Amino acid sequence: MPGKFEYNKVCKLCGNPFTAQKSTTKYCSETCAGRANKAEKRQERLQAEIEFIQERNRQNLLSLENLSLTDAAVLLGISRPTLYKLLNDRNVKLLRISKRTIRVRKSDLMDLYQNQSEKPAPINTPIAEINKKQEDYITVAEALQLFKISNTYLYNKIRAEQIQSVIIKGKAHYPKNVLKRLFAKNQYANISEWYTVAEIIEKFGVSQQYVYEYTSDHKMPKKRDGKTVLISKYHWDKSRGLDQTESENYYTVSQATEKYAIGRSHLYDLIRTHKLPKIKRGQSILIHCQELDNIMNNRKR
Repeated sequence: MPGKFEYNKVCKLCGNPFTAQKSTTKYCSETCAGRANKAEKRQERLQAEIEFIQERNRQNLLSLENLSLTDAAVLLGISRPTLYKLLNDRNVKLLRISKRTIRVRKSDLMDLYQNQSEKPAPINTPIAEINKKQEDYITVAEALQLFKISNTYLYNKIRAEQIQSVIIKGKAHYPKNVLKRLFAKNQYANISEWYTVAEIIEKFGVSQQYVYEYTSDHKMPKKRDGKTVLISKYHWDKSRGLDQTESENYYTVSQATEKYAIGRSHLYDLIRTHKLPKIKRGQSILIHCQELDNIMNNRKR
């Protein structure tokens, strides 16, 4: 029976280091776990109270037929300048009550985004539903930071894939899962070593055009890091007969199971649990030597 593992962790509540028996353990003691649970429930109550107050204010505004521009902006979740621009762009007729008093009809607000590509949440959508919906969407700024891509590349892909945005609290949001499928490709997540195009040109004395044509012809994994194109080091070296990766840095499954006297199922569990760097070669995988050695050396004997 395989021995247990020990994990050096830092408590997420008190910040003290401790040793855990499971990789998922977050707190050093039952006391810290209990306090963290209470803090989480308290935060949930505060959020519910905030949503209740916001919803009550929203219902009060919805009961009015004619709204001030300030109230209209609050109801739509946008700034006054943005509201002015929208009203002007859509030629919405305002009601002039007096020299200094202007109102906008609620019905005009509900039709404000009709036939537009960027759809906001309807003004009669509850606050709690809007907040929940926001968890599934991401802004452009958040996408650029998360995926480390350029603004131009993001918008080009959005247009090419015809991804529709929604307006939440005055900002354009895009489906988080859709963008993840585009920019965080799972099949490349386990590749740990990459060449830049400049490194390949310098090391192998080839042109930039040759690099792009060669990687395309051989269907090599590549990704972007900001404006830099990265190409899988393993796949490039292997295609040119320079593959030293397997013997120097990676175990085959057979080598790993033989060295540590464990079964294949146990090995695959370790790879999944610890997210060990690996390379897929056909139907086989190669496991990073140093990472696996570190895990196995921490095991209780």
